[in-house]
Amino acid sequence: MKKVLVFGGTTEGREIAASGLPVIYSVTTEYGGQLANFPGAEALVGRMDGAEMSAFMSSCPVVGVIDATHPYAAEATKNIRAACAKTGVPYLRVTRAASGAEGVTAVPDSQAAAETLHSLLLNMEGNALLTVGSKDLEKFATLPEFLRKRLHARVLPSSSVIAACEKLGFDAGHIIAMKGPFTKEMNAATLEMTGAGVLVTKDGGKAGGLEEKLAAARERGAEVVLIRRPDETGVTVSEAIAWGFELLGLANPKKFPLFPLFTDVTGRRAVVIGGGEVAARRVKAFLLCGAEVTVISPSFGAAFEKAEFTAAARLARPYQKGDLKGAFIAVAVTDDRDVNREVGTEAREAGIPVSVADAPEECTFFFPALAVHGNAAAAVSTSGRSPTLCRRLAARLRAFWPEWVEEETKGLGF
Repeated sequence: MKKVLVFGGTTEGREIAASGLPVIYSVTTEYGGQLANFPGAEALVGRMDGAEMSAFMSSCPVVGVIDATHPYAAEATKNIRAACAKTGVPYLRVTRAASGAEGVTAVPDSQAAAETLHSLLLNMEGNALLTVGSKDLEKFATLPEFLRKRLHARVLPSSSVIAACEKLGFDAGHIIAMKGPFTKEMNAATLEMTGAGVLVTKDGGKAGGLEEKLAAARERGAEVVLIRRPDETGVTVSEAIAWGFELLGLANPKKFPLFPLFTDVTGRRAVVIGGGEVAARRVKAFLLCGAEVTVISPSFGAAFEKAEFTAAARLARPYQKGDLKGAFIAVAVTDDRDVNREVGTEAREAGIPVSVADAPEECTFFFPALAVHGNAAAAVSTSGRSPTLCRRLAARLRAFWPEWVEEETKGLGF
């Protein structure tokens, strides 16, 4: 049976494996394979280099490859791309949205993080907690010995990982072997236990527990050195799943476009659940069309500090069932799958049109990308199948839309 080869070991990879898409799920550890015990998912355990990847793709009925490896697994992505190019197997990269974390010292890579940490420790008391993964500890092991004694590394509880840490000079008193996920309270306790005044971590987003780390650091008054994510383009999990089904011929792509039903939302209540960049775009569109907007989120990104968002009512707390009461339209756009699902369920049960950002199958309408000039508006949609394509098409349309509207308006004598 033909399958899609998924390189995983991440939250995104497990979501794809759990979707029902027939996949061969490639991970490096036995534990990673156990986490992907889903119907239709065949685990392939063991690390492969580029040549081994090419050989496997050539020997198995693989119709496409989804690269859902960790955002910082640059070498793995490089090998996967090369193997696909060599064998002619279609390739798709799944990416995470950057966190946009504020109040941190952002650096481009582990080497820069080690250099920054060196300077910080020279000018402060206390220790440092490293949550960068065992592969990057080598950069920090080059610090002078009197500083290296102040480093504590949190790594996976694997004998091979612990042995690698010891080889780098980290003894038992400076190795914290634990498996996540970690709550804010657990992170705070670890910072307190190690006496850490600095937390060094990567921008792993929600899937990597970044929010809990940053919250713990704020609570403990610890500085944060954040290793930025490599720049790359890719697609969402839902887009990757749809792509895989289409490659296998198991799902028919929509043959017809959606009917663009424009409606008046002036003065009507629109509820947006989420506080990130995408949520800000949804709120902006509703405000532009005259809706009365309520946006609910435990925290709000920098975009919401702009003056144009003051007209939206903000509730700084988690979503609660009943928040959609009296809503004319709703949007679920958090980075929490469970919350988005709950919002979609409440809306559908109440007969409220709802757009669920990470699950097209749970939407009763697809939020369009708008191009607006005056009262003239154009909407772009790809039936929820490719938000990336939708954004790109809308950006091109917006570049010309005002000019076209002005030209046609003048031509009509307005």
